[in-house]
Amino acid sequence: MPQPRSSILVEIAWLAYFFVVFVIAVYVMVIAVVPHHFNDKIAVMLAAIFAGVVMIATRAWWTARQRPR
Repeated sequence: MPQPRSSILVEIAWLAYFFVVFVIAVYVMVIAVVPHHFNDKIAVMLAAIFAGVVMIATRAWWTARQRPR
């Protein structure tokens, strides 16, 4: 059964959610790992991976919650 298509506004909202999680993760990583001799580029990359995993998990949870039973 094909999934219903989401609107552009919903996709923009998910993108905004990703950016919020990413910015918070970068902020935490820069405070937590950069002072311990980590490269700042590595901290940003780790924050991006973390934000991506959070985004996938949240979107999967939301989709399963919205599916009719």
